[in-house]
Amino acid sequence: MHFVKRAFWASLFLVQSAWANSPLIGLGWNAPAELSEIAELSEQVRYVARGIAFVQASDDAIAQFAERGFAILCRDQAPADERYFIADHLHFPLPPGVELVFDGGGEWALVRVGRTKNLHEATYFFWPLPTNYNITGWLGAPKRAPKARQAASPAVAALIEQVASARLQAHVNTLALKDPALGSVAGNSRSRFAVHPEILESTEYIRSQLAATLGAAAVQLHSFDIGSQAVVFHAARRGNPGHAPDDTTAYNVIGTLPGTDPEAGYYIVCAHYDATGTRTAGGWDWQRDPAPGADDNATGVALVLESAKLLAEQHFPWSIRFIAWSGEELGLLGSQEYAELAFARGDKILGVLNFDMIGFNPIKQRLELITNPGSRWLGEQMIDVAERYDLGLDLDLLEDAGSRLSDHAPFWVYGYHAILGIENHLPTGLNTHGVRQGLYRINSQYHSVADVPDSINWELVRRTTQLAVATLAEYGLGEGAPNLAVFTDDLRGDRTDDLRVRVRNIGLGEVARSFSVQVSRCALDSSQCEVVYRDQVPEGLSPGASADLHIPWQRFGEMVFLIEVDTEGQIGEVSEADNRVFQHLRLMPQSKIAVFPNPFRIGNGSVLRFSGVPLKSAVQVFGPAGDLVWEAIEDDDVQRRLGALANEVLWYGVNHANIPVGNGVYVYTIHSPEGTLLMKDKIAVVR
Repeated sequence: MHFVKRAFWASLFLVQSAWANSPLIGLGWNAPAELSEIAELSEQVRYVARGIAFVQASDDAIAQFAERGFAILCRDQAPADERYFIADHLHFPLPPGVELVFDGGGEWALVRVGRTKNLHEATYFFWPLPTNYNITGWLGAPKRAPKARQAASPAVAALIEQVASARLQAHVNTLALKDPALGSVAGNSRSRFAVHPEILESTEYIRSQLAATLGAAAVQLHSFDIGSQAVVFHAARRGNPGHAPDDTTAYNVIGTLPGTDPEAGYYIVCAHYDATGTRTAGGWDWQRDPAPGADDNATGVALVLESAKLLAEQHFPWSIRFIAWSGEELGLLGSQEYAELAFARGDKILGVLNFDMIGFNPIKQRLELITNPGSRWLGEQMIDVAERYDLGLDLDLLEDAGSRLSDHAPFWVYGYHAILGIENHLPTGLNTHGVRQGLYRINSQYHSVADVPDSINWELVRRTTQLAVATLAEYGLGEGAPNLAVFTDDLRGDRTDDLRVRVRNIGLGEVARSFSVQVSRCALDSSQCEVVYRDQVPEGLSPGASADLHIPWQRFGEMVFLIEVDTEGQIGEVSEADNRVFQHLRLMPQSKIAVFPNPFRIGNGSVLRFSGVPLKSAVQVFGPAGDLVWEAIEDDDVQRRLGALANEVLWYGVNHANIPVGNGVYVYTIHSPEGTLLMKDKIAVVR
């Protein structure tokens, strides 16, 4: 588990942004539609928790929020040398120089901290507010769905029986102890602190284990820089010596099992392998003292290695990446670096199964699955798997999109689906469900030199590993019928301004014959649908695989579509309930500037959209006589009040006096901020 985030402490205060002078406000919300509205009006969404969203917003936007009835829960303007943090385990008094902005009920708070303040004087934990938080995970129903419920597969059951406690124990002992044969005796614990030289032995051990399973060419080391200030800040908490390291390079270890379909994307099974000892009684010096991290988190790494070993011989349509993160204890640094890079290059990450602390609980074979609303399908799928294969593992699904204490969190920030599997969330929380119900005993060895293998519940680690293996193995070894499905967001615009529709097989059997896909455009009330595309998908769609179909389109605006698969009922499926879905799209040009509708009929709130307009470009409209009748700037206050999105300018067919213009042919021009003419053309206006 982590408790301080992001590389260079000093850099948190040096990075400037376009919205640095805008106030930060906290807005109350109840429904996903309200959260979407908040995001559209804001300059930047910074963080979302249940019932509150923190955003940067202009004064005009704040006025609009008030007009629309949103509760403004807090408003704050940070000086140039201060930044915002989420504080966990809040209690008072706050240390000097830490200002409370919003109290989240005692479990967390938003605070503002000066650059020079000594955060290590606090006994709770700080997490810098993200600069850009993707709200996708909060928007109600998931965009993907679990496999249809089917019978247990004997092949999967046989595979998970191969999960070996002895191998799991050997991995944990090797990662936590210098000499596994000696056991947890004084002087035999090793350090896996992210910048301690000894951690490189663990890096190489994980690399070699994955290479033996997947092949040397399938394993990569992903290096990143932690920054000495992050180390000093982390180590200095609780009065520990905060030495600056000589080398601040850390490594993620990434092993890939390729899928049969290169375009299908990939799942991630992951855990962090760095450790810390900051809670050690009497103090902890990272240069001198060990950080064995047996439960936190050699247990999770053992799961990753065992899962790779058992799944390596199976064939899946998509790939699986088995990843051991470093820098988690210093602030999710390794997973943050990876998630940011994956998002920038457009990786199709289907789901992230992150495991952190899965072996301490001596009371019960129990695991908590932490999800956000959009990732709930993944947790529900894992619960179904545990029941189907009678794993003897009690699972509690906790929906908490504010959870920021392990390596699933960066994937939520970027809108990916992810879950956290953990023995108790939080491991030291006295008021957690597990502790209150007598299902979990507080882990007193957490983040200390006493976190050694002697305390591990190996049966819990084994059953949790079986859960991870079975969840993915069903796609390769499961037995049953296919199940074709389309879901909300399976139809979308692409960068060429055409459409792409994705059809999935979420069943356990292969689609053995060709089937139809049909897309109709409907009225905005979902009536009067007209077929605009129809094609056949060839046979051979494997379990878990998807097919992407290209639809020529080149039209923009508000639209409703009906997507249907296998309209003739040729495929014998588990269920046909998910063979059709309506989808609302607001299509904006991606490859060019587009002006629509043209002709433009004024009245009844109709609007002409200049879409794909570069930032701060000028749009001018000239009348039939050549006179300038109207002009606007992309992203100015007037356009924001009108509801324009980024790279969009709206014209309601009025002149500068806000009077509707007459019939005729008008000419528009679009100039860049530097004055370059980007586009010039005509608009036919009808009243």
